[in-house]
Amino acid sequence: MLTIVLPCYNEGENIPGFFPLLLEFAEKNNHKVIAVNDGSKDNTLALLREFESRHSVLKVISHKCNRGYGGAIKTGLAAVETDYAITIDGDGQHRLEDVNNCYNCIKESDADLVVGARQNNHSGFYRSIGKFFIRAFAASLLELPVKDLNSGMKCYRMSEAAQYLELCPDTMAFSDVILLLMANDRKLVVETPIVIQPRTAGVSTISTRTALVTVTEILNLAVLLKPMTVFFRAGVFFLLLGIAWGCFTYIKSTTLTSTAVTLLIFSALCFSLGLLGEQLTQLRKAIARRK
Repeated sequence: MLTIVLPCYNEGENIPGFFPLLLEFAEKNNHKVIAVNDGSKDNTLALLREFESRHSVLKVISHKCNRGYGGAIKTGLAAVETDYAITIDGDGQHRLEDVNNCYNCIKESDADLVVGARQNNHSGFYRSIGKFFIRAFAASLLELPVKDLNSGMKCYRMSEAAQYLELCPDTMAFSDVILLLMANDRKLVVETPIVIQPRTAGVSTISTRTALVTVTEILNLAVLLKPMTVFFRAGVFFLLLGIAWGCFTYIKSTTLTSTAVTLLIFSALCFSLGLLGEQLTQLRKAIARRK
């Protein structure tokens, strides 16, 4: 069976139009629905409770305070009792037919995670550029088997995904981090195409700050999973810069400046930190496997 998990924050304008369709779809396909009210300040919780009282397939969980997109998703996924779960947005932008497409894909491919790859883009030019650079940054540091890194529609095999929830942040970076964690832990991650519908009401909470937080979380994850990759590149950068600056100043004044020496020391420190971090990462993985 499949559970549909939705984070809902100030979605009072979207719920009356979207939830009747969602619940009818869930009842028809024998799916369950978990909606997480993430400390909404409008009438979101009251509307969700009203639907819950009339539909047995719906379970509503409410946060007293806003924890963030990732926090709401983690709460919803932790409450899942079925073998599979899929996350969709509470604003109605995801098509319900794509829910079954992702569900069928994960069963047919025997994957651990299926990512709904958006085939159309309603994000606008500015956000599209931001997503491109975030994906390029992630791909430069970690294994990235998919194109749509931060898609909100993801279908999980819960026996595999549950162990990663505590490692994921409460922010919008949740979607990126759990994918990268599973992919770099050699779980099977595949994509299937989906179509996004335009938002009909409400305002998106994604901003420039969201992108900066996501980049920070990806860098933190890269240091955690592949420290040698991060520190080796930094070491090579300082090494080449130190050699270039040392050669330039030596030719100019026949002396090796303190700046060149400092850059070379930084390079040695980066290589050392990379080796130490790699040993700690291997130790952490060995402990996790024993547990």
